[in-house]
Amino acid sequence: MRIIPAQNDVLQMLAALVTLIFMGWSLKCWPAFHRFDQRLHNQIPNRQNSLFWRAVAFIGQPKLTVGYAFILAGLVDLTADSITALWVLATLGSLDAIGIGVKRFFKRQRPQCHLSIDDGYSFPSGHVLGTTVLVLMIWTLWPTPLIGMAGLIWLLLVVVSRLVLRAHYPSDVFSTMVMAAGWVALFRRMYAPMVDWLIRLF
Repeated sequence: MRIIPAQNDVLQMLAALVTLIFMGWSLKCWPAFHRFDQRLHNQIPNRQNSLFWRAVAFIGQPKLTVGYAFILAGLVDLTADSITALWVLATLGSLDAIGIGVKRFFKRQRPQCHLSIDDGYSFPSGHVLGTTVLVLMIWTLWPTPLIGMAGLIWLLLVVVSRLVLRAHYPSDVFSTMVMAAGWVALFRRMYAPMVDWLIRLF
């Protein structure tokens, strides 16, 4: 199994970089941006008592997503090759580390009245980050319409859960999706060089 770069990979990487720069500047230097984000947030229905949305958030939590990635890597290792399995783990693991660093750098506070279980900072969303990467990796490995539709539906459910549970502002989840898509695009481009490097190494 080989990872084939997509034609729009460069565009996705550029969009991710621009989004990160814009979010960083807006959060640090543009108070009106937060006020606008707050107004959008206030328009979103509060569903904190919904067992369905809480279940979606639980299934899509970052810790479990890491477990899903290991299951995916194991499946790829058994059915395809170890290098592609390593690509799966490297893609998610590296972005999770970056996501933690971005959270600690910007230190954006979560919306008021969020659930106590949602601790830590608001940007980027760990749920959306991991789910977006996982969905895009599965789509990259098996690009069929059924898998694409199922992945999109699950991603949208996770995104909506983070909003209606009052865990994030709208800009948090949107920016996180763009950044995650750009990271997967970058690692699609890095797959062939990684294979060549591993072949020379071993």
